Amino acid sequence: MIVFHVAVMYIIYRFMYCFFDRAQASILRDLTAYMLYLAAVCLLERLPGQYITNIILLYLLAQLYHGKQGKKLLAAFLVQGMYLLCETLAVYLLYDGSVDGAYDTAMYYAIFLFMYLCERIMEKFCIRNIKEDTALKHWDLLLFLPVISVIIAIVLISYDTVDAGLGAVVSAGMICLNLIVFYICDELVGAYIKLKERAMVEQQLESYSNQLNVVMKSEERVRGLRHDLKNHLSQILLMAEGNRTQEIAAYVRTMQQEMTNEKEYVSSGNADVDSLMNLKLEQAKRELAHVRCRICVPRELHMQAFDWNIILGNLMDNAIRAAAQTEEQSLDIKIGYQRGVLLISIKNSYSGTLIRSGERYLSTKEENSTDGQQVHGLGMKNVKRIVQKYNGSMEVHDEGQVFVVRILMYVSIEKEF
Repeated sequence: MIVFHVAVMYIIYRFMYCFFDRAQASILRDLTAYMLYLAAVCLLERLPGQYITNIILLYLLAQLYHGKQGKKLLAAFLVQGMYLLCETLAVYLLYDGSVDGAYDTAMYYAIFLFMYLCERIMEKFCIRNIKEDTALKHWDLLLFLPVISVIIAIVLISYDTVDAGLGAVVSAGMICLNLIVFYICDELVGAYIKLKERAMVEQQLESYSNQLNVVMKSEERVRGLRHDLKNHLSQILLMAEGNRTQEIAAYVRTMQQEMTNEKEYVSSGNADVDSLMNLKLEQAKRELAHVRCRICVPRELHMQAFDWNIILGNLMDNAIRAAAQTEEQSLDIKIGYQRGVLLISIKNSYSGTLIRSGERYLSTKEENSTDGQQVHGLGMKNVKRIVQKYNGSMEVHDEGQVFVVRILMYVSIEKEF
C-alpha cells in the first residue's frame, strides 16, 4: 500500500508542475513537503471524510508554488477529482467484490496507470499556456468542473446500485470531459497570449515607422541646408568681414533650427530606444505641460527590442495616463548606462490617494479603476518579468504627489568582431 501512495505522490508532483513554474522550485523544500504529505495521507486514510482531507492536503501542498490562490484551489480539486474518477473507473472495470472493502494489486496498478495517462495528456496537450498567472481572470469559474467531478465520483463510489458498465462509461466520460475543457481553456489562453504579443509587435512597428519618418524629415532638412550651403557661407563671410557678430550668431541659430526636427526628441543612437521614445514623447508633449527626458544609452546594448517595448511602453503609457489627470501634468524620464548597469527612472505627477496592496498600488479614483485595473498596474507584471530576465530589480514608490518607478538591470554591450 505504501508503494502505491508513493507512486500516486509522484503523479501529484507532476500534476503540480502542469500548473506552476518549475523554475522557482527548491528540490529540498519540495522533497520535505511531499514527504510530509505522504505521511499525512498514510495516517489519515482510515478516517472518515478522507476526500475532503485530501483536497485540503493538496491545497496546502500547492502553497509551495507561486500563483494565485484560485489556481492552487483548482489544482487541488483537479488532482483529487482525477484520482477519484480513475479509481471509480478501475473499480467498475476490475473490482468483482470478492474481497470485502479491499482492492487487489491489479486495481492499484489500474488506478496508477489511469492517473499517469491523465497527467501525461494534461502535460502534453491540455496545459501549456495556463501557467501564466494573468492568463485567466476568473479561476473560480473553471473550478466548477473538477468540483462537480469530485461529487460525481463520490456518488458513484458510495452507491452500489449503479450498473458496472454504466459506472465505467460515466467515470471515463467525466475524465475525458475534464481533459477536453482544460484543453479548450488552454487554447484560449494561448490565443490571448498571442494577441498580447501581437499588440506589442504592432506598437513596435508603429514606433519604427514613426522613427523612420523622423529620420527622413531630418535628412530632408539637412539636404536642403546642404544645397544652399554655399549661399549661407557667403552670407556669414560678409557678416564676419563687417564684424557683425550678433547677426552671425542669430544666423547660425536660424540654421540650427532649420536642421532640427521638432519630432525628434531623442537621438541616443540606439534605434530601438529612439524609435519607441520618440513615439511616446510625442504623445506626452501633446497631453502634458511639463516633460523632461534625459537618455544616454549605447548603440550596441545587448537588449532585445521586444523587451524595450514591454518596459518602456508600459511604463510610459501608465505615466502619461496618470500625469494627464493632474494639474501639474509633469513627467520626468532618465535612462542611463554605466559599467554594465542600465538605469531607468520615470517620475510622474498623480492625483488622488494611492493605497498599496503588497507590491501593487491601488487608486481610490473611480476613473482609474473602471476596468478593475489599478494605477500603474497595467502591464507591470510583464515589466517585472523582463526585469527579472536581466537579473535586475524594480522599485516602485510615491514621493508626495509624485509616482516613481526605478529599474536597475544588468545588460552587456554587444561586441563587434
